[in-house]
Amino acid sequence: MTITTPTGPPRVADSIHQNGDTALPEWSARAYSDRDREAVLEMFTEPDFYYRTAQPDTRPEWEILDLLAEDTRVLLAHGEPVGLYALENEGSDHGCHYRLDLRLHAAAPPAWWRGAFAEVVRATRWRREVVRLALRVAEFDQRGLAITRSLGLTEEGVLTDTAIHEGRRYGYVFFSRVWTPAS
Repeated sequence: MTITTPTGPPRVADSIHQNGDTALPEWSARAYSDRDREAVLEMFTEPDFYYRTAQPDTRPEWEILDLLAEDTRVLLAHGEPVGLYALENEGSDHGCHYRLDLRLHAAAPPAWWRGAFAEVVRATRWRREVVRLALRVAEFDQRGLAITRSLGLTEEGVLTDTAIHEGRRYGYVFFSRVWTPAS
């Protein structure tokens, strides 16, 4: 990702309102730190901010902070926090298989999700070889499923009964993209 400091960036809310679903922001990211605490905690007040949890708006602060492991990055649009992502190894370190957790706040239009995904993938592949990138989305997460399906990933199937949401059991839908190994 390109880390930029634009002069006089438009406010994210203004950018969404004025440009609708088509304009993409200048993306950047940084490791989560205390300076992001207030903005990140605010994201978890949204009932469908499913970043590593099926019940975001019911979690106490200490539980939310526990979800933000060392691999969590704050996704910035025009320099303002708009989401979170993390990339984890799946399997052996040399296998080049990763799982991506990605969530943007509720005001982010679908085009921003697609743009953020593309930038995260581009930046990740710039730094390391990626053979397989997987995402999982809960069956109850209608917005997450619609956006993930629009990314052109392969829908692999559902691991059933692995999450409880509003008193019911749901599964996770697995998606992936595979690249030819470099060697």
